[in-house]
This record gives sequence, C-alpha cells and structure tokens, in this order.
Amino acid sequence: MRQLILLLLFVVNILTSAQNAKDISWTDLISHIEFSDPFKLLSYDQLYNLSQVAKLRALENNSEKRLSSQEMAVKDSLVALLTSEQVNVDSLLAIRYKIAELRKKQAEEVNNALNLKSIKISGYLLPLNYVNNKVTEFLLVPWVGACIHTPPPPKNQLIFLTAKEGLEVNSRFIAVTVEGVLKIESKTSELYLVDGTDNISSGYSIMNGKITVL
Repeated sequence: MRQLILLLLFVVNILTSAQNAKDISWTDLISHIEFSDPFKLLSYDQLYNLSQVAKLRALENNSEKRLSSQEMAVKDSLVALLTSEQVNVDSLLAIRYKIAELRKKQAEEVNNALNLKSIKISGYLLPLNYVNNKVTEFLLVPWVGACIHTPPPPKNQLIFLTAKEGLEVNSRFIAVTVEGVLKIESKTSELYLVDGTDNISSGYSIMNGKITVL
C-alpha cells in the first residue's frame, strides 16, 4: 500500500511539473551580471581613437621599435583630443582587459535560477547523431544557421537535447518547441560539418524532453 501511494505521488509530481512548465525565451538563459562599463558611454569615434592610442602606446613600449616622429605626433594629438572630450585615457586603458573579461563572463554565464526547472522553449534543432535513421541527440539553437553558417552562440545559448525514442529528421534547423527539465550542464558535442567536425560547447541540457515540431 505504501509503495502504491509513493508511486501515485511520483506520477502526480511529474504531471504537475509538466502542467507548470514555464515558458521562457533565450534571453532568460542569460545571467545578467551587473557592472559599470564606461566604454558604453563613448562614441564610435572616441572608441576608435582610444584604440589607436592603445596601439601606439604598445608599439612605444616595444623595445625593438621606436615610434616615428609622425606616430608620436598622432598619439599626442589623439590623447589631447580625447582629454578635451572629458575622456580619461589612462584610466580607461588601465581597465580595458578587466571590462573585456566581465563582458565575456556576462555573455557565457548560465542562469542558476533555472536549474532543474520545468520549462518550455522554442528554437531550432541541430542533429548530432543518427540511430536507425532517427536522431537521438540534438543541439537546440536560437536561430537558423547557428554553428553552421554563423559562429556558435555562447554556451548559455545552446541546449543539449536527447530523445529516447529518436526523431525522424530530414533537414537541419527544424523549428520546434521543447518541454522538459532544464539542467545546468557543461557539455561538448561533436558536430559533423561538410568539411569536417567541430566541437560545440553547451551550457544546458534537457534529457528526453517533449519535442513538438512547429
């Protein structure tokens, strides 16, 4: 009797989880890290001029090469121009690598709040393997062409999927809705291309979820 009750509770829990699947978008998969990015306050011209100053200073610090008088004049004029525009050249160049790392972290960080949550998300299937003419492993990607015609998205924009029964797939990038338990899991999958293979890193997985072709 006790085992029957436990079984019923287990089934009810599964049904409840399925009914309470949360509709999410791809932006929900990103963990938004708050940090001050002073480079966002600069115009395109200011960013370009700052990059030229950084380049010339790097050459200047290279003991094997000295800046020409023309290059020195260009560097000094750019610094003077940026300073007149209230741009703190030394301060920005000192933190540029730190800001770059924070931007990279923000682009790749997963959303811990969604770990082991029942979710529903739409995207496009990228088959990874074939078993008896059916695909059992996929990558769910946010746009058509991802990883094939365009560079792979950050790993927090890629979901590794499995389909226990397999799915008949005749082409790449079939539009689907996937429902299941989302798990934070770093995984590297081998993707077969026309000219070879590529290793693709994903930050999430859904095992044996419900896949509905749109």
